[in-house]
Amino acid sequence: MALGSLVAFSFYEVLKTTLLPGLSPLSSQLLNIAGAALLFFLLLRYSLARYGMLGAKAQRQTEVIQATNRMLTTVLAGLREGVVIVDSEMALVMFNDAASGILKVNRNWAATVGLQGDIGPHSSTADGTTSEEAPRRIRLADATRDPVIYGAFKQALEERSDIRTRVELTARGRRNYMLSVTPVGGDLAVGVFYDVTELERLERVRREFFSNLSHELRTPLTSIVAFSETLLTGALDDPENKLRFVEKLHKHAIRMSALISDISDLSSIESGATKLERISVKLKDLAEEVVALVEQAAAAQKVSVEIHIPSHIYVMADRVRLGQILQNLVDNAVKFNRSGGRVVISAEEDAGYASVKVEDTGSGIPALDLPRIFERLYRVDKSRSRQVEGTGLGLAIVKHLVQAHGGEITAASEVGKGSTFTFTIPSAAANRAAGTTG
Repeated sequence: MALGSLVAFSFYEVLKTTLLPGLSPLSSQLLNIAGAALLFFLLLRYSLARYGMLGAKAQRQTEVIQATNRMLTTVLAGLREGVVIVDSEMALVMFNDAASGILKVNRNWAATVGLQGDIGPHSSTADGTTSEEAPRRIRLADATRDPVIYGAFKQALEERSDIRTRVELTARGRRNYMLSVTPVGGDLAVGVFYDVTELERLERVRREFFSNLSHELRTPLTSIVAFSETLLTGALDDPENKLRFVEKLHKHAIRMSALISDISDLSSIESGATKLERISVKLKDLAEEVVALVEQAAAAQKVSVEIHIPSHIYVMADRVRLGQILQNLVDNAVKFNRSGGRVVISAEEDAGYASVKVEDTGSGIPALDLPRIFERLYRVDKSRSRQVEGTGLGLAIVKHLVQAHGGEITAASEVGKGSTFTFTIPSAAANRAAGTTG
């Protein structure tokens, strides 16, 4: 640098002497000062211009970073999955609202934790209080005591590999998660909690359904095989028993046919392939038709069936499907009733809907079974259900048909006293008031 300055100064002196040979020492000195000032001014202008360009670039980069952070915050806040970032010291760097519901941390922290894990001086502490000296870093061990979660993050950071594990949490209601932890950068790990509670429940229901279905099919099939083999091995020549065996074969074939028909029906309803033809239906007339169909079974069971439905109630429904809903409910109320019991069908109008109740005096449904009675092939009392004719799909079909009409169905029961099924269906009066019907 010094050598370059010396060469430049020497060149300047030679050029000045050549161009201005008669210049006095004082004039030469003044010229040197003027030249240095001009050079300093040009260098200053250049430096300021460069500084301005660098400042503008830095400003643009800052705006990009801020916009990215805002977008990241918005995306994380909108995710249903819990997202947690942990550093090499097992301290939380960032987490979203969903994660604050999984970990034992205050939701206010989600708004105050930055990319570096900084927490403001007035941030909430672990117990939800406010302190001037709140910790600036939240350790993962303080946010959760679950060894599976802690171990997954620690293993991912130490081995620098992806870790997947199942987490079951019970502190805030039993929930199941799949935790996926991935190392990023030099000393960070990102964990994503996927809530699989509902998926696991549906998988359990699916397994139970196919298990029950195989049993329901195996029972009549076994009987059909047994009776047909008996007939083939000589019973055809037995005039006293062959007719009884054929009747048994027919009975079990009918049972299989009904089960397959109900499965097909339920599949069609669930997929939306079943189209409803809604018309104005007089509810009392339809109820009387249904009662006539179960009259023989009710008499055999010594069960009385009563209809308490006002004549003026009309509903907008598919008459065939609404009849199917009522018949399933009334049929169950009769079959699972006690000898000498009663079934009451009633209805009332409220807020544009007709609320229909089917009450019985049967043995009732235990509280643990009540939430599952609308599942396909779910049996409350399996030993008794095998003695009672039916496919086990009736209530599942009822639920989906009610929902297809835009209504809801609920069940209430008390063991030893009976059960009440209540469903809603759009009122025809409400549709006429809205001008949708004549």
